[in-house]
Amino acid sequence: MEQHFDEKTLSKLSMFGMTEYESKVYLTLLVKGAQEASKVSRYSGLPRPHTYSVLKTLQMRGLVTVIPESVNRYRAVPLDEGLDLLIEEKEKQFSSLRIARDQLLSEIKPKEAIPDGSHSIVSLYYGRQNVYKLVDEMFQRCEHDVDIMTTSHGIVRFYKYFSDVASQFRRKDIAVRFIAPITPDVEDVAQKLARLVELRRIDTLPPIRFVLVDGKEVLFAEYPEDDFKSTGKETGIWINQPELGRMMKTLFDNTWKTTTAYPELQKTTEKED
Repeated sequence: MEQHFDEKTLSKLSMFGMTEYESKVYLTLLVKGAQEASKVSRYSGLPRPHTYSVLKTLQMRGLVTVIPESVNRYRAVPLDEGLDLLIEEKEKQFSSLRIARDQLLSEIKPKEAIPDGSHSIVSLYYGRQNVYKLVDEMFQRCEHDVDIMTTSHGIVRFYKYFSDVASQFRRKDIAVRFIAPITPDVEDVAQKLARLVELRRIDTLPPIRFVLVDGKEVLFAEYPEDDFKSTGKETGIWINQPELGRMMKTLFDNTWKTTTAYPELQKTTEKED
């Protein structure tokens, strides 16, 4: 029987740098005790190939140990020990970031200093839940417009998580522009999205994915793979810096001119009329 996972618990574990899949496997082993991979897959509700991959990752991170038998079993380290290991990981990451920061400050000389009146903030977000929560917060602050450049499956993700917000934007006359490749496997969702936003098709996507709100705060997003088997390892870098916002607005506007309007938008509108 598949185990029930509390969303608040999963969210808290994501703060420690664990993906949704990693959290489910680790919690399963904590609750059920040592288990074979097939049973971990069954209890956690994850596909078996993903279960093996996640178990290997957790083992490398010291959160899971292997009990060698004819069929190997896996055991989670105690929760307090596991959380301490994750905190240690984070501390090492922050230490590396501080070193990289000092190196960048010494190596890169800005052409012009940022005016004293501007307060730029840079934040890193790890994990799907945290990235999507940030996007939702950005949308709540939005007053004028949203520009989004993403992958074809980003269309599906946006519609799944933010279609209600897009409907609200439409009623408030907040403009939403969307650039993405539109592949056959996402056509149905793209047609639905085109009723809510101004959608344009691009053949070759630039090596950048971002959400820009009101031309002043931008989220750069990275997805591990552009498929529906993503294990929730999205990473986001949020920057609140007006000059960067203006630069990204210009980039989006220039790209927008090279794209084509999504035909289904016109067809759908005609049907609705």
